[in-house]
Amino acid sequence: MRPRDLAALEFDHIRNRLADFACSPAGKEACRTLAPSPDRAVVGRALDAVWQCFRLIEEQGDLPLREFADLRGPLRRAAHEGAVLDGPSLVGVRTVLAVAHATRASLTKHRAAYPLLAELADGLVPLPALQASLTRALDDDGGVTDDASDELAEVRRTLRQLRDKLTRRLDELLARPGLAELISDRYVTVRNNRFVVPIKTAMAGQFDGVVQDRSVSGETTFVEPLFAVELNNRLLLAAKEEERLVRRILADLTALVRAVHAQLSQSFTTLVQIDALVARARFAQRYRCTQPQLDDTELVLRQARHPLLLFGERPVVPIDILLPRDKQVLVITGPNTGGKTVALKTLGLLALMAQSGVLIPAAEGSRLPCFQAIYTDVGDEQSIERNLSTFSAHVANLTEIIEGRAAPALVLLDEPGVGTDPDDGAALGIGMIRMLAASGARVALSTHYAPIKVFALSHEPCVTAAVEFDLDAMAPRFRLVYHSIGESQALPIARRLGLPAAVLRIAAAARSEQAKALAAAVERLEHTRRGYEERLAEVEQRARATAEAQRETQRLLEDLQAKRRRRWAEELEAARAFVRDVREQGRELLGALQRGSADRGALTRWVQQQEAAIDEQATALAEPPPASGPPRIGDVVEVSENGIRGQLLSVEGGRAWIQRGSMRFEVPAARLRRIDSRPPAPVEVRVAAVSEDTAQEISLLGLRAREAVALLEDFLDRAVRARYPAVRIVHGIGSGALKRAVESYLASSPYCTAFRPGAPAEGGAGITVAELEAVG
Repeated sequence: MRPRDLAALEFDHIRNRLADFACSPAGKEACRTLAPSPDRAVVGRALDAVWQCFRLIEEQGDLPLREFADLRGPLRRAAHEGAVLDGPSLVGVRTVLAVAHATRASLTKHRAAYPLLAELADGLVPLPALQASLTRALDDDGGVTDDASDELAEVRRTLRQLRDKLTRRLDELLARPGLAELISDRYVTVRNNRFVVPIKTAMAGQFDGVVQDRSVSGETTFVEPLFAVELNNRLLLAAKEEERLVRRILADLTALVRAVHAQLSQSFTTLVQIDALVARARFAQRYRCTQPQLDDTELVLRQARHPLLLFGERPVVPIDILLPRDKQVLVITGPNTGGKTVALKTLGLLALMAQSGVLIPAAEGSRLPCFQAIYTDVGDEQSIERNLSTFSAHVANLTEIIEGRAAPALVLLDEPGVGTDPDDGAALGIGMIRMLAASGARVALSTHYAPIKVFALSHEPCVTAAVEFDLDAMAPRFRLVYHSIGESQALPIARRLGLPAAVLRIAAAARSEQAKALAAAVERLEHTRRGYEERLAEVEQRARATAEAQRETQRLLEDLQAKRRRRWAEELEAARAFVRDVREQGRELLGALQRGSADRGALTRWVQQQEAAIDEQATALAEPPPASGPPRIGDVVEVSENGIRGQLLSVEGGRAWIQRGSMRFEVPAARLRRIDSRPPAPVEVRVAAVSEDTAQEISLLGLRAREAVALLEDFLDRAVRARYPAVRIVHGIGSGALKRAVESYLASSPYCTAFRPGAPAEGGAGITVAELEAVG
């Protein structure tokens, strides 16, 4: 990749933005020196690693990376025998070891899910002994702690004792009343590494001691009292001993670093790689990037966004950049400020990012070839220093591209042939297209030249695209319309910008007949394209609506099937319970017959009650029978095979539409059957006639709860007037609903004083015996 191409596409902005997401100085430097690779295997592995890191951060949270020092200089110095690293450098080593340890543990914990990250973490060599020694011997600022050695701790204890003794005696000296006239101020200070007191210069001859310094003003002389000389000497010697011990400890720690120099260098290098990798993952997270697929057969960028526009924190309109399998050249046309150059730079920049192992701001499913080189001829290449005009500079660059091209290559040309006669410039552009396409390169270019537009329409390897421009709003729509030719719209734009009408009329008249004919042809082409796009949009809308209706139909079908399964399960359980109850009551009744406590009439009544209960269950569970004859509009119909029911709305050919609630469904007409939705015939109920001296039993079998309660109320009224002490109410077993309704009514009825289930000899659970209120 030529540096000029990276500069033309402003790749440095991408690298600098990546560096903002790195933790360490070395990681930031790695991001700023990131370069695209032409090796497909290297690029694929780098993209896979970044994608795994992106997923890890999304699913598990950020890695325990934090700022760590650049160890390259300290490690070079430590490699020499006898070298001694200072405390801050050794603290930097300790920090790298701590960050490496935490990062290794985090990455290897998810080895199965993120194998490339775990493989990278294997390069972080654990050095627990060195880390423990550095932790014990150094504080966070690089100072050697008392824990580093017992000898150092003893020397420092001596130093503290000497300082305390010396400062205490000097403070006592300053507090003497007779020295007030000699002392410049009441404090103890240090000059030339010796403790002294401030004496007025004019009185210094009256104070016994050694002069160590004088103030800038000359009014104060700093004198070491004679009694302090010996203490200061001992303090100085102890300080020198401390320095010797500290240097020896630092030398010992440096020797430990030197002993594991190779492992430490490997860990640092790996940690920098991980830092740069995490920076790329955080970049992808911030700007919603995805992993492109490497595909040498086609170029597909869906919903691509220019990264530099994203950095501005403003809305960016995405574009689709497509170069199908059988095409090599993308020719972008349209007015100035329409976004042609932005589209070219978006393509080039995203290709550079992908080949640098950086995820791209585009939709999933984007595909890019792995290019050996990416060449650009974008912008004004004028060079006063090289004595080149704009046109000459472009030609020199194009010459270099042709001579040095490596296949497969991506070539981006912004207005090829600009800066000279339009006819000659267009011819030069066509020649470049033919030459580059023949060499196997993929080319994307922008142009205003009509001959290049016509050539692109007629040349098989070319695909055309026009940038949309809103003439009313004088604003680009930043959308590429493929298989279309865009006009430069110079005259309409000039009119909107206020150019005098007279100038515009002259300009319009001066246009060549060829230009007018081409403009008319382009207008017809655009009109036809818009018509097709509108019809396509309508078809797609219908397809979406149909798909939604099918999904809703499937959902309803699954719902109905689930309800049917639940109903079958409930009915099966009810049937089993019914059989158990019948079997139990039958055993009780047979036992009563054998004991002689019941007669055959009770058995007959019990059999009749069970038959009535079975009839009630059958009526409740029966499906409505299909009606005879073909379905008509308004009928309730059912779709065979899936059981969906609804009202028939219309029939057209082999398709029919039915309504179920608020939903309409399109179904095959041949699968419809009409359902008789008329209410079932009323059940004939025989109630024993109640007279003043007969009938103490009522049968409510087959009735609904409301109807049964109404009849029961009338029955009980007549039974009370007939002075019956008790009556039998036959309701059967069934689902139990009728029995519950009877019991609920009896519990609040003024006629009934008590009620109980029937004994086996009386009919069992299928009847209820009610005791009645006596009438005086």
